[in-house]
Amino acid sequence: MNNEFLAEISIFDNFQIRKIFYHEERYFPVQDIVFVLTESKNTTDYIKKMRVRDLELSKGWGQIVTPLWVNTSWWRQKINCTNTKWAMRIIQSIPSKKAEPFKQRLASLGNERMEELSNPELWIDRAKARAVMVWKKQWKDDRWITSRLQSIQTRNTFTDILKERWIKDWFEYAVLTNKIYDIWLGVKWWAKEYKNMKWLKKTDNLRDNMDMLEIAIVDLAEAWSHEIIKSTWSEWFQQVQDAVISGSEIAWEAREKIEKKIGKKIVNKKFLWLK
Repeated sequence: MNNEFLAEISIFDNFQIRKIFYHEERYFPVQDIVFVLTESKNTTDYIKKMRVRDLELSKGWGQIVTPLWVNTSWWRQKINCTNTKWAMRIIQSIPSKKAEPFKQRLASLGNERMEELSNPELWIDRAKARAVMVWKKQWKDDRWITSRLQSIQTRNTFTDILKERWIKDWFEYAVLTNKIYDIWLGVKWWAKEYKNMKWLKKTDNLRDNMDMLEIAIVDLAEAWSHEIIKSTWSEWFQQVQDAVISGSEIAWEAREKIEKKIGKKIVNKKFLWLK
């Protein structure tokens, strides 16, 4: 099977919903969603009636669904699939008791966002709590979580000074971030290659898949870059890039010294071959 269609199976309410990863995003067969929530014996007919009933949903159907190759009991066939965002929209159009918990959850999330618009501090607290919950589900220990939270603060401080020094283009942010990885790793790997070597998908967070020493070195590079930008009054892209290179070189030197002391590479086992 093509790697682009990395099929997985998930279990929901004792029924199987197939998942297809397409362009680094998770898609679900629409007929699976409808069957799970309605137990209709003819999902194709139900979807037709649903579209007649919900004209707005029907108008955007071409953008909502994408025909993808999906494994069936007998063969592979193209089936209309949808991503998570539009799966939630389809669920809203299904008058079913099984769909009600999803609808209530969406209403709850909407209410939370309205509260957070009027109280940004509340948003920060909730975002932090959600992140910690996700990391704990990934079996991250408390020391790693504390380190990761600190790294977010360091990253925000670094990006804040970039904004102050007229770095506002997304591409320039990406180049400066990649420069940090390029230098501290000691090889010509940018964030994309770094993720590839960790077997991560495009949507995976690179730093969530670093160990504590990797996070510490990246923090060091960004912290020193921040201090050098500030102390040298660097402005605009070229000056800021020079400061970032200097800060990253300090992190590279620290990595070299630490590795000599501990007798192993800081980067994880998939990188042991790097020089």
